[in-house]
Amino acid sequence: MTTPNGQGLPQPRTSPAPFGQSAVGNLGPTVQVGGSNTGIINVTGRPKLPVIAIARGDREAALEPLWAHTPTPQQAANRLAAHGLAVIVGERGTGRRISAVRALHTHLSTPAGASQLYDLAADWEDDEVPEREVLPEPIAGHGYLIDGSSRLMSENAARALMTWAEELHAVGSCLVITGSQRDWRGENRFEIGAVRPDAVQVARNHLVHAGSHAQAGWLQADAQRAATRGLLRQAAPDRTVGILSDLFTRSVSPSDAVAIAGRLRNIDPGRLARAAEHRENPPDSGDYQQGIRELRRIREEVLLWTNFLEETLAGTGTRGQDRMMLLAAAYLEDAPLELCIKAATAFGSRDEALARRYREGRSPRRRLADVGVDTANDTAAFRSRPGLALSAIRTDWHHWADERKETREWLARITVPGGIAEDWAEQIGSRLLELSITAVESPFFTILDTWTATSPDEQRLRIVTALITRAAETEELARAAHKHLLDWATKGNPHRRRVVAQACSGRYGMRWPHMAFVRLRHILALDDDAARIAASALSTHAAASTDGLQRVIETVETWFERYPTHLAGPRAFLALTDPTHSVLDTLMSAAQAAPAIRDFLINGWMQTLRQPDVRDHAHQILIGWARAAHEGRLNRATTFGILTDVRNAHTPLDAMSRFLYGSPDQDDKALIEARFALANLRACNHTQCSAPHCPLNEAASPFPDTSTAGGPGEPPP
Repeated sequence: MTTPNGQGLPQPRTSPAPFGQSAVGNLGPTVQVGGSNTGIINVTGRPKLPVIAIARGDREAALEPLWAHTPTPQQAANRLAAHGLAVIVGERGTGRRISAVRALHTHLSTPAGASQLYDLAADWEDDEVPEREVLPEPIAGHGYLIDGSSRLMSENAARALMTWAEELHAVGSCLVITGSQRDWRGENRFEIGAVRPDAVQVARNHLVHAGSHAQAGWLQADAQRAATRGLLRQAAPDRTVGILSDLFTRSVSPSDAVAIAGRLRNIDPGRLARAAEHRENPPDSGDYQQGIRELRRIREEVLLWTNFLEETLAGTGTRGQDRMMLLAAAYLEDAPLELCIKAATAFGSRDEALARRYREGRSPRRRLADVGVDTANDTAAFRSRPGLALSAIRTDWHHWADERKETREWLARITVPGGIAEDWAEQIGSRLLELSITAVESPFFTILDTWTATSPDEQRLRIVTALITRAAETEELARAAHKHLLDWATKGNPHRRRVVAQACSGRYGMRWPHMAFVRLRHILALDDDAARIAASALSTHAAASTDGLQRVIETVETWFERYPTHLAGPRAFLALTDPTHSVLDTLMSAAQAAPAIRDFLINGWMQTLRQPDVRDHAHQILIGWARAAHEGRLNRATTFGILTDVRNAHTPLDAMSRFLYGSPDQDDKALIEARFALANLRACNHTQCSAPHCPLNEAASPFPDTSTAGGPGEPPP
């Protein structure tokens, strides 16, 4: 019997143990079962949710001098002081995350030191409730932040988090949840509406903090206040102060304000000063017009060419070839011009009339130049208009809503294997991901479905894996990405199954291990390449750390208990116990000291040997165990003791039968040694073996009985 923390409790053994007894999710120190109360009883529970320290950049943005003041954090801090829980609700772009970080800091920080702030991964499925056992233990001074928009939060889930928050509050800890009004389904007394910070103040704070004082002055609304520096008044007023004070609209989000500030830093102060100086000339002079044009260009560059694109894409006369040339160049930035021209002509129907229009009038290169594309070196570039490419994609998607379906089909057509832009699929996918963060009728997942529908190559699957992992890490796309991976895992498409297995073996699995394991369980239902990747992913996760090993063991035990006829448990167990992987060495070493690990190995073998679909694989793993013990890699007493217990509790069929009683092509010395050991036979001396300590060469007493199942073994002949 084992306790929930994995510590063994010695139990008397008086008879062979019945198998299949377990107590999943039981938190009590003891378990009583009907019948003979001896044998293997595993008390298992889910591991804790992953916690990640809140990024330094977010913490800095929530503190002076970067913070742009709003009432939201203080109101949230008041809720934390009263209840230990605050829910900041607001649409994206209202600064709810940074407000949450500041609220946690305000409530928890003390003169003795800074608070410990963590992102708590919402690592549960939409139909699940975060049980108490998976939530972190309350620790004074620790604050947690959950992104409620990434996970559908039921009323039961909200209730569980409220109960946990009461425990946190009792010890001086707290929880903040962020999301929209639709994401929170708990009591509204915890809610605080997010007040959008002033975008100009956000940008100015970042510019001043970065030492870009001149650029910060350009946004200063009151030029007279900025005319004084310290106690000295400038000899001549700075014409650039306040020159871009109307750059921001009220709807600009804090993150966009930070991005605009970054682009402002790239503007040479001398360039803006010259434009301002030229603007001081009479309106009818050439210098004045030059200054106006340069100021307009600077504004366009900072705002990603919004007005330029409105005129170019939405203006009359540009709906045809010019628009398609710009769109092709935007998706295929840095590609050869010839490729962009071919891609543009592939848009829409393939009739002769359309093809003729592209052959008439201005040359394609001239069209590209007229819509803002740099055509030097025969490549489509945007060096003179940085940021224009993605902005053009967004503007086109917004304006031509009636052609969104046609745009998706065009992108799918030019990126199929052998298509015009096959080699540019990764960049096109990245552009679609960025577009889908803010766009309606998101095209991103539709394209991924198309790319994985039929016979993609390994490179394409790698691209899709990387893209869907990025989507899961993006706040706006996370919920859809989780669902997509689950849908792909449960369906039979082999290419999509491979993507899921690869994603769960990478960053996705590290950040959301529980959800990754759920998807891997579905993958392991079939015997294909995806299942082999999934099995390897579990082994890799188990080998990464002690916590990872414990998480995998508890997951596999749960699979055995809840899905006794499913093949995920046996296939996962065989992956963990494969002698070619290092995990087995760790398990066998631990089994010598930890009864829980020994019980896991015995029960795992018993469950696995009952599945005929893994018969051959199980037989190969058993042979591997025998050879590893024969070569001295595995401890012989532990190895054969575990297998003796399995034999005593298992009716010898299939793989175990072949292992115990022989197979014409597998009667090697390692197997002979294993059979003698399992049968507790006294060895004869007439057979010679070169391996040291081989029982065939030892005229010793029978192999010691290390059975934990209570079986006496077979008597010597």
